[in-house]
Amino acid sequence: MTKLALLSAAVFIALGAMGSWTPGQAQDLAWCRKFRGTLTCMYDTRAQCRASVSGRSGTCVPNPRR
Repeated sequence: MTKLALLSAAVFIALGAMGSWTPGQAQDLAWCRKFRGTLTCMYDTRAQCRASVSGRSGTCVPNPRR
């Protein structure tokens, strides 16, 4: 019975921690990588974005939601 209580507590804590973060928070920074019509806005600076797309397909654009 004690193992079940510990497992339940661990699951409850894990689910609580997951619910406090949303993917939208990480997608609202100043610069976005545009690749095949998809925007990934996870860069604070243009230099960070350009380093990410270096040697790959894609471009860097300012976040249109800002």
